[in-house]
Amino acid sequence: MRNAVVCLAAAVLVLAGCGVPMQDEPAPIASGEIPSRLQRTARPSSAAPIPSTGRPAVQVSFVRDDKLVTLVREVPTTTPADGLSAVVDALLAGPTDREQAGGITTALPPGLILTIVEVRGSRVVLELSGQTGGRSATENILAVGQIVLSLTAVQSIDQVTFARDGVPVEALLADGALTTAPLTAADYDSLRSR
Repeated sequence: MRNAVVCLAAAVLVLAGCGVPMQDEPAPIASGEIPSRLQRTARPSSAAPIPSTGRPAVQVSFVRDDKLVTLVREVPTTTPADGLSAVVDALLAGPTDREQAGGITTALPPGLILTIVEVRGSRVVLELSGQTGGRSATENILAVGQIVLSLTAVQSIDQVTFARDGVPVEALLADGALTTAPLTAADYDSLRSR
């Protein structure tokens, strides 16, 4: 009986030592020390993580089997303006030969030109020019989804609007509805490959 009490007391001491230390006052936690799953962000959790190569990178969306997939592109710097430009350049360049061999395509028409006109807070305004017509509704929805998911993956951007010759343009949402309202990642989350 005495051995059981000693073992129980030892187990209680060991378990007590494994707990969270008590503090008299709350202690701040640096944002870099908060686990990502506990951080509040507007980004959907299904976005692909950026591998930690030590070099700046951005995420861009392309198409595989009528769904959007997220790929990573390295960029020269990490400033928000450079990140946005790198995303637009990567979208217009399309998937690499190796990615194409793996079944990845783009829904963007070959003659499309995207120009960043303005960044208003967390919203980017894109000017569309060049070839934008003559595609199916599905291709157009995927193209808009590609652009919106890619640009909103940039840390400082939550919304995208489109214009042509300075006039707001209606865009197709994932459900096929048209809107001139600012577009968010949530509008196209259903198009992501799971």
